[in-house]
Amino acid sequence: MKTLYFLDMFYPGDEKELRSMCTVTPKEGHTPSLMLLPHAGLEYVAPMYQEAFSLIHNPKRIVILCPIHGERLEEDGRTSLFTLSPGDVESPLGPVHIESVPGVKVQDAYAEAEYSLELFYPYIALDSPASTVLPLFTALETKEDIQGLSRLMTKLKKDENDSLFIICGNFTELGRSEEVNRMARTLNELLENNAPLLEAGSHHRISGCAYRLLEAARTAFPGSFRLVLARSGDYLGECISNEADGRIWQVFGVK
Repeated sequence: MKTLYFLDMFYPGDEKELRSMCTVTPKEGHTPSLMLLPHAGLEYVAPMYQEAFSLIHNPKRIVILCPIHGERLEEDGRTSLFTLSPGDVESPLGPVHIESVPGVKVQDAYAEAEYSLELFYPYIALDSPASTVLPLFTALETKEDIQGLSRLMTKLKKDENDSLFIICGNFTELGRSEEVNRMARTLNELLENNAPLLEAGSHHRISGCAYRLLEAARTAFPGSFRLVLARSGDYLGECISNEADGRIWQVFGVK
């Protein structure tokens, strides 16, 4: 059984309280192809997670992409994609099955360094227990890194059509300021014009840990994107829709 490293740190230790935060009322319709959710303590983002998981109907595979915020291990060199060894995790609300994928380096150490993945375990155990989870930890720095992730996402889509991809990351820095608002507007303009995000990030026109992942997703899920803002709790949620397949992807970025 795999170890939980952040138990009780980012969600309540009381099982009854946690269950209340993770219980959802399912909504009809297809499971979206892609979701983007912020990482923060569930006390802040639980309404967004509940809204998201009300749209998830036990897909065979849930691919969770988490950016690595710290330094890569020296032994990993320039490798940009990592996964975990397969096995079961016993979350506070039940078991979650983890799978790996050929061609992606197994490095369990990143599960101890990055809490993002553990935010999803109680929701998946309670609301999507039949799904298998494929975690991907990413250290995307170059166009080649982003292209490599995009190719992998495309392959995973082809191999298992009943898959949901979740990008767990934030699109702006935390806080409410004119600078944050400016970056949000810039991101919106870049998406509407199908302009590259990596260069804008390198010039600090946009910020956050998720825009590189979004850049990879735009290639793997081609179509027309637009950013729609809607309030969720104390945070500003973001929705990105792909007009090519007519589905709405629920996208919640912390601002």
